[in-house]
Amino acid sequence: MHSMSMSPIQVLPDVTLQERGVISAQYLQQGVSTFHEACQWTKDLPYGVNSSNEDSLILFAEERGTCTTKHGAIARLALEHDLPIRKNLGFYRLNDDIVTGVNALLAPHGLAFIPQIHCFLAYEDYRVDLTEGNCNGKNKTIETYDFVVSVAPDLTQAQHHAYYYEYLQQYVRISPALAALSEVEVMTLLADCDRQLKYQCSIAIKDAEFGVPVTH
Repeated sequence: MHSMSMSPIQVLPDVTLQERGVISAQYLQQGVSTFHEACQWTKDLPYGVNSSNEDSLILFAEERGTCTTKHGAIARLALEHDLPIRKNLGFYRLNDDIVTGVNALLAPHGLAFIPQIHCFLAYEDYRVDLTEGNCNGKNKTIETYDFVVSVAPDLTQAQHHAYYYEYLQQYVRISPALAALSEVEVMTLLADCDRQLKYQCSIAIKDAEFGVPVTH
C-alpha cells in the first residue's frame, strides 16, 4: 500500500513554453507562457466528464476535464519539453469515505469497497494532483493507494480497461467477494458509483451558489 501526500505545483520543474507540438501550441494560444502556468490553468478548469478521454486535447475544446484528461494534457506537455514528469494511475478502495452514498451501492454485493482509479502526476518523489480542490464529488484528496503504475499520457478505452482488470485480479485476494461479480457487473457498479460522485458534486455546486461552504 502506498501512502503519499500530494504536493503543490511549485515542486515541479518550470520552463518557458516553446511551440514543440500540438499540446504546447494549444497552451500558448491560451496566453500561458510557462509550464507552471499551464499546470495552474489546467487545475483551474472546471472538473467535468469529457465526451471522450482518449485524447487530452479535448480539454481545450470542452473547457473542462477530469483527472484523466487534466493529467494527460500536462504529461504530454512535459514530454514535449523533455521534463521527467509522468502520469500515474493510482488504484484505491472506493467507499463512503471517498464518495458519500457509495456504501449503499456496494452493500447488496457484500462489498466494503470497489477498486477505482485516480490519476496524478509523478516527479521524483513528489506527487501532484491537478484536481485537488476541484468540485469533483470526493470528500477528500486520495492519498492512500494499493497499487501505482506509470502510464502514457493518453490511453485508449481498451488500454484503460486492461489496466483495471489486471489489478482487479489482485484485489480479489483482498476482497474475495469481488470474484462473484462478472466484468459486466463490475462495470455497472462502477457506473453507478460514478453517477453518485456526479450527484455529490452537483450538491456541492448548489451549496456554493447558496453560500454554504464547499468541503470537497
